Amino acid sequence: MEHDHKTTGFVQIKTTGAPEVLEYQHGDLLRPKINEVQIVQQFIGVNFFDIYYRNGSFPVENYPVIIGFEAAGIVKEIGPEVVDYKVGDHVAYYKTFGAYTESRNIDQHEIFKLPSEIPLDLAASVMIKGLTAHMLLKQSHALKPAEVVLIHGVTGGVGSILSQWAKALGATVIGTVGSEAKKKIAVKRGFTQVIDLSSEDLVTAVHSYTNGKGIDVFYDGIGKATFEKSLSLLKDGGSAVLYGWSSGMPEIDKELMESRNIKFAFDALNNYPLYQDKSGKGLTEIFDLLMNGKIILEAPLVYPLRHAAHAHSDIESRKTTGSVILKP
Repeated sequence: MEHDHKTTGFVQIKTTGAPEVLEYQHGDLLRPKINEVQIVQQFIGVNFFDIYYRNGSFPVENYPVIIGFEAAGIVKEIGPEVVDYKVGDHVAYYKTFGAYTESRNIDQHEIFKLPSEIPLDLAASVMIKGLTAHMLLKQSHALKPAEVVLIHGVTGGVGSILSQWAKALGATVIGTVGSEAKKKIAVKRGFTQVIDLSSEDLVTAVHSYTNGKGIDVFYDGIGKATFEKSLSLLKDGGSAVLYGWSSGMPEIDKELMESRNIKFAFDALNNYPLYQDKSGKGLTEIFDLLMNGKIILEAPLVYPLRHAAHAHSDIESRKTTGSVILKP
C-alpha cells in the first residue's frame, strides 16, 4: 500500500542572519492536492534577493521558512483535477516562495512546461534574471539601437544576459567588472569596451571610450559604489536605471536629476506584469535568444542544495560569475 506521504530534504531559515542560518533539514511531503502537481526538483535558481530574505532586509511573517523563488524539475505525481500536466513532464516556475527543496507540491497554475530544447539547469538559472533583463530593457529604459549604454557587472547573473541582449538590440555596450579574470570572460564574449573597476578609473575609461560625449543610459545593480560616478557620465536627458544595491543603497539626488532632465528608473521586478504572470510567456524571447546563440552563457555554477550557505557566501564575496544554482 502506498503511503500518503514521503520525506524530502529542504533548506530553511529559523532566524535571519549570515549564510550559516541556512539549515538543511528533512520533513514530510504529503501527496498533491486536487489541483496540485508534485515536482522532483532538478535545479533551483539562486538570486541576489534570496540573500535579502536570508539576512532580514526583506522580512517574512513567520519563521521557520524555506526561501528561494525558482526551480526546474520533473512531474512525479498529479492531483485528480490536473489535466495540463502528466508524470514525466519537464516544468519550471518562478515567483513562488519555497524553492530550496528537493521535492514539492505546487499549484498547477504556478508552473509551465519547458520547451524541449531548454535544459533544466539552464531554465533554473535564467528565468528570474532573464525577466529582470526584460524589464530593464523594455520598461525601465526602452533601449534603442545605436544608444551608448553602461552596464555594471557584465559577467554577473543579470549582467551576462542584459549585456548580450543590449548588444543584440544594436546598442554600444560599455561594461564594468570587478577583476582581471572577469574582464577576460567579458572580452571572450566579444565585448571590446570593458572596464576593470579594481584597476581602472570608471570616469576616465568611459570618457576615452565615448570621446567625452557621455552615455545615453546606465544599468546599475551595484548601487553606492558606482551610482554617483555613473550619473556624472550621463548625457543630459539620459536614463539612470538602478535595479540592485549589492554595495549599499546610493544617495539619490533628485534635484540634480531634474535639473539635467535625467529619467530615474527604480523598478521592482515584483510589480512587473510579465513577472506577475506565471505562465512563462515573458521568457519566450529570452529562450529564443539563447537558442539562436545571441546570448551565450557559461554553464551555471552548481552547489549541492545542502551547501546553500556556501553558495550564498560565495555570491556575497563576489567569487562567482554568471548564475548560481542548487542541485538537490
